[in-house]
Parts: sequence; C-alpha cells; structure tokens
Amino acid sequence: MLEAEGVTIALGKAVSVSPGAGGAGHALAVSNGKTVEGDTLLLAVGRRPVTANLDLKRIGVELGPTGGIKVDAQLRTGAKGVCAAGDCTGDQQFTHYAGFQGGIAARNLLLPLTSDGTSSRVPGCTFTSPEVAHIGMTKKAAVAKLGGENVRVVTRQLKNVDRAICAGTGGPGFYQIVTKAGSGEILGATIMAPPAGELIGEIALAMHTKLKLPDLTLVMHAYPTYSMPLQVMASELYYEKLKKSAPLLALLKRIGL
Repeated sequence: MLEAEGVTIALGKAVSVSPGAGGAGHALAVSNGKTVEGDTLLLAVGRRPVTANLDLKRIGVELGPTGGIKVDAQLRTGAKGVCAAGDCTGDQQFTHYAGFQGGIAARNLLLPLTSDGTSSRVPGCTFTSPEVAHIGMTKKAAVAKLGGENVRVVTRQLKNVDRAICAGTGGPGFYQIVTKAGSGEILGATIMAPPAGELIGEIALAMHTKLKLPDLTLVMHAYPTYSMPLQVMASELYYEKLKKSAPLLALLKRIGL
C-alpha cells in the first residue's frame, strides 16, 4: 500500500546518520550498503518506564531490567498495598491495556477475591489505511509452540469480502484466524481491513469467553458487513466437523433422533 502511494521502502538496519547534501536534512546509512536521504528523520525506537529516580526500593518495590515495576498477575508489587498498572510496568504499551489494568488494580486494592490484570490476549491496532489489528499468537508463534500439525489457520482475502467490494475498499487486506487443529480453539488473529480495529473486538470477546471458531457459525451477522467474513470463515471449520460426523448423524437420523 505504501509503495502504491509513492513511498520508497529501504529495508535494513540503520548504521549511522550524517547531515544530508549541503548540510540540509539527513543521510542515513543502511546495513545493505545504501544511503537514504530525506528532510526529516523519525526515530520510532519505543520507550522505557521512567522509574530510576523514584527510590521505589525503599518501600520494597522492585524494578525489572528495563526499569519497569515488577508486578504479579494481580498487579501487586513487592510492597503491601501498592499496585502498578500500565506502561510503568514495562508490559505491552497500549492505552486501553493501561486503562484496563488501572481498573483491575483499583478493584484488587479495595475488594476481596482479586482478579488477574495481566494478559497475553491484548488486542492492538495500527491505524494505517487500511488498519492492521491483531490479538494473541501469530501463525509463526503458534507453530513454534504447538507444532505445525496442531495449528489450523483460516484466511480470507479482503478483495473477496462483499462489503469491501461494495465500498470500493477491496484492495490489499485479509482476515487470518489461528486456531488449534481439531478443537477450533482461537489462538490469535490478524486483520488488515478498513475497520480492523473494530473487528478485532469480536475475536477478543470470543477468546475471553472461550468460544471456539466453529461456534461463530451460529452467531448471526448482518449482511453485507465487514464482520460477516468472520462467520463465513467459522463455517469452514463447522462444516468440516459435520462431514467427519456424517456417519454418526446418519445413524441418529435412522433411529429417529
């Protein structure tokens, strides 16, 4: 998409930066031997918690190697009655995750029966055009953990989505859901589509409630919508299970069940 809009992409590791031709702008040397020049240099190198000068050790709060405040699953620190939430813990840096953790931390401090405030199932979205949203494990991560034979990936291209065709947005994009082979348990998903940030919420809900992908077949979606492909993709696994159960279903039918 970027290249189609006239952006030149130079892949490689930045080696050094120097003034551009005539002292204007910047010249970036890349590990592939090329030099890229431009007027402005944007550094997107992430961020670290600023906790070094808070003297937290005095009250028993420990820090991790990157300066993040160490917490347990309930967001409790090593100091009694002190919790930490959000970016200061060094966990995934999302505004919605920090807000979620803040609410859980307050609940755990004020009420009995604590709740977990950390999660590996945090939805995220990059608001490019189209948007790119994700949650849970990628195909690569799932295969590395479970083995290729135990992972089933269902994919649908955006160009085959009726709503995208109607709206004229059926360019590059896709829906990809990673599941456990056999059970259909959802392990993760990546969506590249105009409303990907909205769509990933349905997958997050399904994962939170332990709803398996084939079960989404029976959840009616409006047509034509960008969410309809989720039901269609689920039906692929649903009808595969029906085919495998065909002999049993035929027997039940013969005996009147």
